[in-house]
Amino acid sequence: MSYGLLKRAWIVAATCGALWIAADRAVAQPVVEPVDTSATRADNIVEVQDAIARFRERDFDGALKKLEEAAKKNDDLPPAQIMMAQLFAQANMGPAMRQALERAVIAAPQDPEAYAIMGEFALREGRVTDADLLYAQAKKLVDSFAGSKKRKEILQPRIVGGLATVAEARGDWALAQKLLEDWLKLEPKNAAVMERIARAMFQQKNAAGSFEMLQKAKAEDKNMLTPEARLAQFYEAYPDHAQAKIWMDKALQKAPNDLRTLLVAGEWALQTGQMDKAKQYSTEALKADSKSLEAKILRGVVALFQNEIKDAEMWFENAVMQSPGNFAATNNLALALCEQNDESKKRRALEYAERNVRSFERIAEAWSTYGWVLYKNGRLDLAEQALQRAASAGQVSPDTLYFIARVGVDRGQREQAKQLLKAALDAKRPFSKQQEALILYEQLAGKAYDPAEAPKPEPTTPAPKAEGGAGAPPAAKPK
Repeated sequence: MSYGLLKRAWIVAATCGALWIAADRAVAQPVVEPVDTSATRADNIVEVQDAIARFRERDFDGALKKLEEAAKKNDDLPPAQIMMAQLFAQANMGPAMRQALERAVIAAPQDPEAYAIMGEFALREGRVTDADLLYAQAKKLVDSFAGSKKRKEILQPRIVGGLATVAEARGDWALAQKLLEDWLKLEPKNAAVMERIARAMFQQKNAAGSFEMLQKAKAEDKNMLTPEARLAQFYEAYPDHAQAKIWMDKALQKAPNDLRTLLVAGEWALQTGQMDKAKQYSTEALKADSKSLEAKILRGVVALFQNEIKDAEMWFENAVMQSPGNFAATNNLALALCEQNDESKKRRALEYAERNVRSFERIAEAWSTYGWVLYKNGRLDLAEQALQRAASAGQVSPDTLYFIARVGVDRGQREQAKQLLKAALDAKRPFSKQQEALILYEQLAGKAYDPAEAPKPEPTTPAPKAEGGAGAPPAAKPK
């Protein structure tokens, strides 16, 4: 293994602080996807249908002309270049989409949508300042927009929501709350916006207000996660594990048979190292809904963490049969198969891993699994290349650090491998190869791993307590 890969992986691990883990999926920054702001069903318009047909034939000029005809006939449609950009986006033609948006700005300088779309893509790419400037221009234009009233009503919440996402990304929770409240005025029944307001309130030490807002969201949408479970997630991400446990217990007491609550509780238990509870909650989730794909995958992941490989294989096989294209199911099935002393299963693992890097080439985890499966199949050089691709993604999971370290040991880079293993163990989060990483580290270091030597996290202010809110259960008193 080249020293470059080991060094790069170590630098990424050191600079990422808390290494990658899926703990914050439920409370992560929302991803803003471009949406059609047509105030009418565009696919029912003859000219739009003709444009789509010509686009598929790669007659882009002809498609644009048809879209121009459609836009002239119907004021509720976006400008033609914006619709063209949407077609390019759906065809995964990024550069052409961007060119169409630039032309839209010139062709329709008073229309805000091109700026809104560019802001969305800037956010997706992590260019927060660019997104802020683009959304600010979109907001200026939408406020004075004299076009279709219906389109304006669709664009306004989209743009305000984008500005709120910028504020969230910058940790400006007061501004985020204000913008989200502006959005809620436009869409008073939007439970997802209420939930984001609750998060912003929590981040400002107003846990009681946060809980009240979560209750309003749940009352508006019965499919929302229970307020107690969501607040538990807020506390765990803070981090305040003691409060998270109290609120997760409250959630389970209130909704003991609710599938979503059981799934969230199972993931939370897994991510906090409570393996017995993770197994219990994932099993109860399957009792609540034996056909739940998420429950099958969670149960398989728990088995993988507990080194119950046969059980893991069974659950992931079941999940793949139900959803053959699901990344989590196929990726974890590959990991379960490659761990077994069966050459046919190792070959199957390689087939799944190869398919995933073709279908999900931008996902670092796909390359990490591919590298490990290659390693287990004895293909060291290709394993190193795949793991290098995983390490270059900017975030490196503890499992990936272990995989790279194992290849490094085989290459004779023992000291660098030891550093990577220590970084994985210092993350203080459970991962599937944690026990193997610990054993290998102690072999390389010639001593027992001492977690007290891990870098200390930056001190945080005490988490807010959800006391006194309307209907809010009292928080636990500190010891």
